Amino acid sequence: MVFMDGLTKKSLDFQYVLNKINTKTPYGKMYKDKMRAFTIGEEEKLMEELEKVERYMDHAKDGYLMKEIENILYHIKDLRSSIKRARDGGILSEVELFEIKNFLYLIDDLYNLLDKHHIPLWSDTEVSPMKNLEKLLDPEATGISTFYIYDSYSDELKGIRESKREVEREIKRDKKHLKKIIEEELNVRLRPDGNLVVSKDDRELIELIESSSHLTYVSETYLNIKYSIKPTSKMALLERRYFILKDQEEKEENRIKEFLSKEIGKNSKGIFKNMASIGKIDFILGKANFAIDMNGVKPQITKNHSITIIEGRHPKVEEYLNLKGLKFTPISLELKEGVTCITGANMGGKTVSLKLLGLLTAMAQHGLMVPAKEMSLGLNQFIKSSIGDLQSTDKGLSTFGGEIELIQEAVAKSNDKGLILIDELARGTNPEEGYAISKAVVEYLKGKKSITLLTTHYDNIGNTEGVEHLQVIGLSKTDFEELDRQFNMRDEDKIEIINRYMDYRLKKVENQGEPPKEALNIAKMIGLDREIIDLAEKYLNRKGETFE
Repeated sequence: MVFMDGLTKKSLDFQYVLNKINTKTPYGKMYKDKMRAFTIGEEEKLMEELEKVERYMDHAKDGYLMKEIENILYHIKDLRSSIKRARDGGILSEVELFEIKNFLYLIDDLYNLLDKHHIPLWSDTEVSPMKNLEKLLDPEATGISTFYIYDSYSDELKGIRESKREVEREIKRDKKHLKKIIEEELNVRLRPDGNLVVSKDDRELIELIESSSHLTYVSETYLNIKYSIKPTSKMALLERRYFILKDQEEKEENRIKEFLSKEIGKNSKGIFKNMASIGKIDFILGKANFAIDMNGVKPQITKNHSITIIEGRHPKVEEYLNLKGLKFTPISLELKEGVTCITGANMGGKTVSLKLLGLLTAMAQHGLMVPAKEMSLGLNQFIKSSIGDLQSTDKGLSTFGGEIELIQEAVAKSNDKGLILIDELARGTNPEEGYAISKAVVEYLKGKKSITLLTTHYDNIGNTEGVEHLQVIGLSKTDFEELDRQFNMRDEDKIEIINRYMDYRLKKVENQGEPPKEALNIAKMIGLDREIIDLAEKYLNRKGETFE
């Protein structure tokens, strides 16, 4: 069963959360990309994951330590293809051997840093230095991360290189001697590379050069002719000897690279284990840093299928409000299996409460800290939402049709322990039918195993027997005379002022009473024509003419 479909993830702003988990290594990104929700039966695993994040939060607050760790993580490259190739019998290049050697040093540095600061490790975060492989790639114990096929790898290689160096020295000596002879005979100055460029106008010198046995024609332009030193028979033999030795050197180096590649292949399991451990450490640190940034807490995992949030905050909405100099009003919810209904004014934040519940539940079940004072929950098999604009252009469905399609998908899962979120059910049709459909859906879901939270503008839906009814406090405790004075005193958008006075917290409705008239109050304050307000109040007071 899919835990969250794409539309649910989008409506709950789950991608925003994923973007806030900052990983530094390709292996950490791998864990992030594969992150999934823990579901029913995995409570112990989830609690262990949350414990890891909580423990790492204590260390993540140390800025200097984080810089040291991040400096190591930033230098770690994705070497999985090289290690797989070595494991499968391929011969690695010197660049690949250098990168693996550097990786082994980084493992060593990370291990020492974690040990020094007593950072806890678990079976999936255990970093193990590979000293034997490290020594193999650095046989002369230089401690330098650069890679070179050292003479100490092979006596034969050492002998070849000594012979090669001796031949190079002899060629150099002979060239130097011959160069001196040429310069004295022709009274010229050869270039360091042994070439001589002569102007075509210098016919005398050209004739001397062409009669010389020590220079040979190379090329010419319309102005000059280029000559170079003609090797002696001895020099030719030496150069032939040099190329034979160079070929032998390359073959021996390839043999050594093949040997080193095989040894790396034999140790591939340990290397992959270190890669996985580093990725997990990176991923947990990403979660820990995100938790610190949003002031998150560890959710408590229970076996009872219920969700309790005390002073929860929607991180994306909170960030947006902070940028505008406003504060998010924390919201508390306590839900159990069956249906809970939220009613209240359109500006009252009902949809935010719905999204907050879904997002915090998704975060908790993905092993993340949550932005709340406290949270406890029993795990869900799925989260399904019907929130926002559901118009489907590709299927040709209207908003109402798209909504009903999603509701049916949720209804089909409702016998499983999941979380269903429905925003303003049946808002895309006429009020009479909308009320009937909403009432029927609530009656159907209230006896199911899923936890359902829905918002509605039909007040009588919230008063259904067996349904928990919550109402946004809104402006019910507001001094409207004071609010009106604020309108007159401040040169500011009226909606912004109302937002500051709006209480987005939820209160439990024990007994059915007259629904709040906040929509009319808000319309009046914003400046809707008085005659329209009076007419609306008259129609509202007529019994039987409204389904609200």
